[in-house]
Amino acid sequence: MTENNQVFEQRKADHIRLSLDPRTEATGLTGLDNIHLCHDALPDIDFSDIEISTKQLGKKVDTPFLVSSMTAGHKDALRINKRLMLCAQEQQWAMGIGSQRKELFDKTAHLEWRDLRKIFPKLRLFGNIGIAQLITSSVDDIQRLVDNLEADAMQIHLNPLQECIQGEGTPQFKGGYQAIENLCNSINVPVVIKETGCGISKNTMEKLNHCGIEALDISGLGGTHWGRIEGFRTKNEQQKQAADTFKNWGLSTLHSVSTAKTMNLNYDIWGSGGIRNGLESAKMLALGATTIGFARPMLEAALKSEEAIIQVMKTIEFELKTALFCTGHANIKMLQENRNALL
Repeated sequence: MTENNQVFEQRKADHIRLSLDPRTEATGLTGLDNIHLCHDALPDIDFSDIEISTKQLGKKVDTPFLVSSMTAGHKDALRINKRLMLCAQEQQWAMGIGSQRKELFDKTAHLEWRDLRKIFPKLRLFGNIGIAQLITSSVDDIQRLVDNLEADAMQIHLNPLQECIQGEGTPQFKGGYQAIENLCNSINVPVVIKETGCGISKNTMEKLNHCGIEALDISGLGGTHWGRIEGFRTKNEQQKQAADTFKNWGLSTLHSVSTAKTMNLNYDIWGSGGIRNGLESAKMLALGATTIGFARPMLEAALKSEEAIIQVMKTIEFELKTALFCTGHANIKMLQENRNALL
């Protein structure tokens, strides 16, 4: 199905507006309030010794943080993404962009990324396309998206609930595992699979274990809920009612990452879905996540100023270092290897 620019851009503008509406956030459902890190009253380290470097997709990076995929393909996206990219490069965060779907039907859409990439050549930048679009596209089409962005990895997002409730949705996922495997075998960058706020089950993790992906972002229930967002957008009464019925649908962030911890997976686990601060990041790292994604807090700051984004990023980093210090760990690896870090 070919989608015209006006419909596409209006949907993306709606998403930005509604993703900041408190009614679309599944507040309190991450499950992270139910776990605690073990306090060390006498850590045998200095705060200045704390390091938050780690490995991401096989490379050493200065921070475990990711600006999660949010927006692309509409008139406000350029301003928002330029601010986020500037700050992410400065603070050594990675960044995932919004869906590149528009590039599949608009031959000029890639120009935005070309110009931005010239400004921010050192930024770790991840492309993004939906599973429904991957299934109906050739590997060459997806490689072109990677090349347009000069991406360091390609994210494929999974959003079955959103596609069911979205008026323009494409809930055609048959053949998804095979499409992912074909992509992993052909593309020249790592492939990352990500949910969009409803979490990942053990069954799905097991099936993805044989596809060749390098990371899975579990994006659990507890943050922005795209079923709720589409419920506010759709004019279809059945979809609107379903959005209310499924307003708390999903597997919590805690459940998803805890499940992954018990499995022998061939890929890294990334944690997102309602993560709002450095302490919650530390909990996710202790549970086995290797990269922590933030979306809504970054978007809220990006609509204000670059200074606001930097302040949020620095606060999250300070909070993570504080959690490491107060648990007696000089770095992330020590936290992850300590079986007694969590109560």
